[in-house]
Amino acid sequence: MARPLRMGLQGAIALFAIVLALASASVNAAKCYQYLSQQDYPNCLQLDSNLVLHYRTVFDDGVENLELAPDGDGYMSWVAIGISDVGMNGVDMNVIIRATEGYNWIAADYFTANYSMPTLDMEQNAVLVASPDFDKDNHTLAIWRRPLDSCDAEDVPVFRDVERTVIWAYNYRSIWDTDKFYLANYTRGLVTGVRLAPSSLLSTNVSSASGGAVSVSSLQPPPSPRGRWNVSAPPTGAPPPPAPAAASRNLTVAMPAFAVPQSNNSLACVNLALPNDTAYHVVAYQGFNTSSYVHHVIGYVCAAGVVPPSLNTPYLCGAGQAVLPVGCETVNFVWTPGTGRFTAPPQAGFAIGAGSATFMVLQVHYINVFAVGQVDSSGFTLTYTSQLRNNSMGVLTLGNTDLRIPAATDFYTALPNICPAACTARRVKAPVTLVSNFYMMNGLGVSSLTRHIRNGSAIQPVGRVNYWDYGYNLYQTVFPDSRTLLANDTLISLCSYNSTSRPRAMTFFGLRPQDELCFNYLTFYPVSAMPDLDYCVADTRKNTSTCATRTQLARMAALGANDTVQLANGTKLPVGTLNITAYKSSQCQLHDAVDVTIKRKPNTKAAVASVIVVPLVLLTIGFILWTKYSKQEEMEALLAAARRQGLDAALGEVPE
Repeated sequence: MARPLRMGLQGAIALFAIVLALASASVNAAKCYQYLSQQDYPNCLQLDSNLVLHYRTVFDDGVENLELAPDGDGYMSWVAIGISDVGMNGVDMNVIIRATEGYNWIAADYFTANYSMPTLDMEQNAVLVASPDFDKDNHTLAIWRRPLDSCDAEDVPVFRDVERTVIWAYNYRSIWDTDKFYLANYTRGLVTGVRLAPSSLLSTNVSSASGGAVSVSSLQPPPSPRGRWNVSAPPTGAPPPPAPAAASRNLTVAMPAFAVPQSNNSLACVNLALPNDTAYHVVAYQGFNTSSYVHHVIGYVCAAGVVPPSLNTPYLCGAGQAVLPVGCETVNFVWTPGTGRFTAPPQAGFAIGAGSATFMVLQVHYINVFAVGQVDSSGFTLTYTSQLRNNSMGVLTLGNTDLRIPAATDFYTALPNICPAACTARRVKAPVTLVSNFYMMNGLGVSSLTRHIRNGSAIQPVGRVNYWDYGYNLYQTVFPDSRTLLANDTLISLCSYNSTSRPRAMTFFGLRPQDELCFNYLTFYPVSAMPDLDYCVADTRKNTSTCATRTQLARMAALGANDTVQLANGTKLPVGTLNITAYKSSQCQLHDAVDVTIKRKPNTKAAVASVIVVPLVLLTIGFILWTKYSKQEEMEALLAAARRQGLDAALGEVPE
């Protein structure tokens, strides 16, 4: 008979210490720089407890590449690292795959369109540098390279100092070709706002994905969920952003317990005081929402000496209701749910305090389609400092307020908003530094682009989002070659939409849930170089463009000034004609061209009617109808040929 195991107090303490040590070690089993040198890889992300990502830029045969080195705890079957503009919509995904047991590893280049299953890219741009070696250590380390800009339309370009979203996924002892159909079932997440090619290549940037990474298990869908990959954190309170300097302080400006109107669309404002004892610069801000009905939040600052009435009392400020207080029309802060923190560059900040804005108007847009009562206290946390920077920042609004999006259309690019050379020639007094884009569209939005024209030729775009994702909007740093705005430059903004969810009704500009938006809030400095321009929006059908500040426009509105008056005083200008080709770098086109061809979704009446006549034909070529054809007459012609000539002959005429 075996004797029972006896353990004294010291033995129990020792065992507990061992268990505690093992538990602590498992918190982050994979660690940055556990097997790679920080000198070799200055940047590393802790994606989760089992996976880290080291990255750097290297030159290979004269081409600048992004080198990715994920390191996973244990023996993994595959690891996927994806890059996107902002979220899970449209991902350029590189995967290392253990093809068979042993050392046979491959690197494969995949992409997704919308929230679809990863598709193998016909142009493979991922080159495996080092394969995992399972005989050495209990971890999965691989290294591969891809060009920063491959010229492949299915790849997401990586620009210097421009934020991208990193998507990651992995699995143990499984088959990639099976798993790719059901990626939502496996460990994965994302980190937004990652600068994969920072200017300071040797600067230390070791960060954790906690808070930035999206963990699927505990999340709720965003305001407009469009796929099982598209998840977002629920509304939270006001987390103070990290202070960038020891002398900085945080100030929360928010709605004071406002009862959200039980209407599907409303705007509410509140006038708030700002610090006024001395001059300050706001060097960072973070928006937050405490109810799920917040569409966006805007902070307008008041001019020096302007004191708005009725402080701390919310009021409705939508169309036909109270207007913004006179002198409080300047936009400084913009945020939508899911957006991270805005951090100003070291050279600039938003001016508040003595000598500038000592009051502001907080405006919150609510969409309450279910007419449910909630109390809201959404707003901003402002990080400000008395250590003034060299420049004060401003926000230039570009966009389109004349949207007419046709129904049942797969892809439609609205008329371009043109901020013409005549405007910048008049308003830009000295070179202006463009800092960041912040695009705003609604549920139909697909992509957005701001082009930059100088001396009649296109230069690198100011910015672009090829796959819009409302749940993961971010402040996108302006593309490197376009960060200076000069007098006589032209800015062209375009937005594209998918209206297949609206089979009958045309969609117009507006703030209602059924309306659409097209704005780019472009941050710049110094304000002193462009003091009379913060709003440049064209009326393309009239071939005119508003070229003014919001304060000037408020005065014009108060006077009831028509187009003729505004053209005479310069707040509106003629646009003229433009014929600009797409910009191309020395290597390839940098996503400056836009397809303006209207693509309508298939009309399947003929196909449905043919179910009775030719069920076999419909079943066989149904996939072709949905993927290769977008016009009713093409579908009908294919079906007619199948009835007339037979299935084989009809399929033989289908173009590759």
